[in-house]
Amino acid sequence: MRRFLIPAAVLSALGPRLCTAQSLPALTAGGAGYVLTVPYLEYVTSGTSKLAYTASLTTSDLSNWTLTSAAGPQSPLTAASEAPVVAQLNNSFRFSIPRLSYAVGGTTKYYSIVLTTTDLSRFTLDLTTAREIGASGSLTAPSRVAVTNADARTVGSQRIYSSSKLSVAWTPPIGYTVDHYEIAASESVYGSTVTTTASATETIKTVTDLKAATAYSVTVKACRDSGCAASGVSTPESGTTSSEYWQLQGSGNTVNGLSKIVSDGNARISGTRFGPDAGGPNLSRLQLYYGPAAGGAQALAVAVTSQATDATVPASYLSFTSMAGTTGLISPTAATPLVSQVATGQGVPLPAAGGSRVRLFFEALGSDGKTRIMYLDSQDGYTGRDFNSGSATTCSTAADYQTGGGCAPTVAIGVEGDATNANSRIRNARQFKLGFPILNDWRWSGAAGTYMVFTTDSIPGCSASGFNHGYAVWDGSRWNVQYETGGCPKLFKSVQAMFPMHVGDARYKGYFGDPSITTGKGSSQLPFLGPKKLVYADGRGMGSASTVDFEDWEATGNGRDVVFVWPNGDQLSATAEGYIDDFHFLAPTGNLDLQVMYMAITDGTAAPIGAAAVLLNP
Repeated sequence: MRRFLIPAAVLSALGPRLCTAQSLPALTAGGAGYVLTVPYLEYVTSGTSKLAYTASLTTSDLSNWTLTSAAGPQSPLTAASEAPVVAQLNNSFRFSIPRLSYAVGGTTKYYSIVLTTTDLSRFTLDLTTAREIGASGSLTAPSRVAVTNADARTVGSQRIYSSSKLSVAWTPPIGYTVDHYEIAASESVYGSTVTTTASATETIKTVTDLKAATAYSVTVKACRDSGCAASGVSTPESGTTSSEYWQLQGSGNTVNGLSKIVSDGNARISGTRFGPDAGGPNLSRLQLYYGPAAGGAQALAVAVTSQATDATVPASYLSFTSMAGTTGLISPTAATPLVSQVATGQGVPLPAAGGSRVRLFFEALGSDGKTRIMYLDSQDGYTGRDFNSGSATTCSTAADYQTGGGCAPTVAIGVEGDATNANSRIRNARQFKLGFPILNDWRWSGAAGTYMVFTTDSIPGCSASGFNHGYAVWDGSRWNVQYETGGCPKLFKSVQAMFPMHVGDARYKGYFGDPSITTGKGSSQLPFLGPKKLVYADGRGMGSASTVDFEDWEATGNGRDVVFVWPNGDQLSATAEGYIDDFHFLAPTGNLDLQVMYMAITDGTAAPIGAAAVLLNP
């Protein structure tokens, strides 16, 4: 974890010190611009560990800010309320200031802002977060604000709550007629704020679209008029959303009791959703691209749901019919330069402009011993089962995969030494997933800014660990791996099998295994991924708000725990959770009220099976 390093040239002449009581940040006019004085701020190093600093910044335009002095670190206060927080993302930082004062014209107003930075010296105001949160002498505020968890339910012996909602209740203000209320919930990592409104007669409201296992600061504003020109704002109250709870499907509390989602599936599982306008045999259905257990050669087979997906019909998203042997990709008996063994794949539907077909991205080991990520387009439209332009319905021979063959692939992510799409310092590109706004449209538009995460193995001089994920961004014609200054790829470190899931707008949650945590690992040679973690990305973090850059992701070192329970409600042990692999998350109906996880799971001794889990508390 990177330390909060203050450039020596701007260290305060006063030396390290810390106010004994927390004071509110203040913005004052000075010289040709403004000075922001922050008497106390916290830097989150990892988990709940913090360091404390003082700081001062200047700005001439309220958009671009420069750090002019800083002091610390020292121990943080034990009970700091609404403390400004510096949180590390990947190669960037978010400086969240929940409340600052600004005196003008005899009136003191209060604002909430977030500043972004990559070097902790120069900062930029995130305009989407700036908001006024009240003023001295304003109207009477709502009182007795209470923030509680929502949607309680019992699973086994545990009482759990929604992972994305908080309930807010309040007592109306006195002295004026309220037109409506505005409820705002702000979290410290991004400083992002989720808002909702309530009518004048409401005194309780549920705030949705929140992050799981995240602390929020909540205020209720009573507006006297429709434009909220006059208002009373409550003091902030805190609340924390629940962790996500995923329940495996089947019976009992062992792998043997789990329901197989496809009869012969055991690895490399990926799900594709087809919308109601897909037409043909896949209209409103789900399709798996997976590794079948039987057949000898490694392959990517196809399986499809037997009926249109419906949240009230579990079979429509938990039961698939295998078409192994007649569709998909099969490793050739004789190696070709690009394809010797076929591995993980992901089917991505393209719109009419892309040919109304499925683009199957897949990883394959070549005859040179290097693994690349490539793709083939379907020859049967949205049916997405035939990727051979010849007469065969499978890709299975060396001639198929050779240049000019019916299944000659296009390289998406190449490796060092390749003639095209090469990537220096990357020897293998494996186990990948695309992130695109699937809740907006089940098809990938091919728009620039789409991203891909992929396993890179160890990279000499960049990361000794073999558990890294690189980051590639689509520019409209090719995938560009992102690099640091100095030549190292931008990496998610201590991460395995990362999967990004769209949750609306330019926001995603990313699931991954943390193999650095080996609690529960046995002597089996099967992959042990460790506990499963969850981080979030928001396009508003850095750069364009409509795309997700590597810097928009929270630091994986601060990943939230994901909880898994067996069908009978018992929580999985560290061993059982650690052997969950090759997972894919999907909203089968295009609505986050139903979220399903497809996975390969083993007890550490037997071959894995393809199973599923359902999010109990969305």
